[in-house]
Amino acid sequence: MLPALVVLALGAFTLGTSELGVAGLLPALGADLAVSAGTAGTLVSVYAVAVVVAGPVGTILLRRAPRRRVLLGALGALAVGNGATALATGLPLLLAARAFTGAAAAVYAVTALATATALVGPERRGRAVAVVFGGITASGVVGVPASTLLGDVVGWRGVYGALSALAVAVLAAAAVSLPPASRRPLADSASCFLRRARPATAARSRMPYTFLGNALVTAGHYTASTYFVVLLTRRTDLAPATAALVLLTGGVAATIGNAVGGAGADRRTRRTLLATAGSLAGCLAVVPLVMAGPVLTWLVFLVWAAAFSAFSTAAQAAVDRQAGPGAPLAGAVNISVFNVGIALGSALGGGVLHRAGFTGVHLVGAALVAVGLVTVLHGRPRDIPRTPGSGSDTEARPGPVRRHTRVRYGGSCGGPWAGLRSCVLPAINLSATLRSCSSVTIAA
Repeated sequence: MLPALVVLALGAFTLGTSELGVAGLLPALGADLAVSAGTAGTLVSVYAVAVVVAGPVGTILLRRAPRRRVLLGALGALAVGNGATALATGLPLLLAARAFTGAAAAVYAVTALATATALVGPERRGRAVAVVFGGITASGVVGVPASTLLGDVVGWRGVYGALSALAVAVLAAAAVSLPPASRRPLADSASCFLRRARPATAARSRMPYTFLGNALVTAGHYTASTYFVVLLTRRTDLAPATAALVLLTGGVAATIGNAVGGAGADRRTRRTLLATAGSLAGCLAVVPLVMAGPVLTWLVFLVWAAAFSAFSTAAQAAVDRQAGPGAPLAGAVNISVFNVGIALGSALGGGVLHRAGFTGVHLVGAALVAVGLVTVLHGRPRDIPRTPGSGSDTEARPGPVRRHTRVRYGGSCGGPWAGLRSCVLPAINLSATLRSCSSVTIAA
């Protein structure tokens, strides 16, 4: 199954570079279209909105289509969207092309994560998520700098033409490498997920706490990381080239954190969430104490980048376990939650920066992560599994859990759905995921 996982990660790398690479191309893009940098920046917002909407909606509409067909179609759409971006003659057409590309990326991310976890089995879900997320992480470490350098040589249109060709190449590889198991359609996750969203059921489930905790931790991270480059150049007095090197090493740390988070989620999902969120909150709280010293700031940043990447991967695996057969739709919702956290954190950080400076930005970020940590901690294991073999789709009635009873993290809809648990959660980053270390690259 390794070749198939590698191909899925390459697809994630393509969509991550397509999304995040625009940050380094905005000056040239704005000059070519004769618009301001701020106006050109709406391309990022349009893409993010498309991801938020298309993830859940696309999962519902395509839930009965074979996963393999959805993946190939999404890669084809990604190629078309990047090609249309390269050929766009004005801002309206460019905005439409970016929205189309964002929708294709959301559908691909949801389906790729569900397929990856289905291929490896339930005991290795976290590591499968880490492999696919590794493609997005690599797009921030390698893809974004490469896009910027290539843009200086062939222009921004050439970059998106190359990304279109890369998407076609990944599509061809996927057509050859995806095994027959990937031909099965996604589980009909909508009904199961919506049952779990009912107040009576949600009160016994960890999933709402995981969603809220993910949003708060992501918002806290982006409150500070969005302006980290500004801190490096203005407060730590690093040259732009040195700041770029710091970001590159942060990307490497995030890649390691991604792998650690996936492995930890396979063993102790909840403990991994708590440990990574706690480490992230501690790093953000320490930055104001060390930001005058470049070496200490760099060391704290390495732990920070690794912790957030590990938390994001573990959160995806957690939602998968908690949603059971509702995992595909739950994963799509988690992608939307992730992007809402990005938007709120970036906006909040800008306001705090003007009023309280870099110290305030990092302390507010640490506070948000700490609240997210408490939220995850509050989500106690109260899911009540259904009686095996009942054959009913109804949720089990709540009852007392004896102390000696070991309750699994999450739960399931059981019955006829039990065999579909391997149809697992997607969730990226997407907008990349979909962006553990890439978040910091965007700040550049």
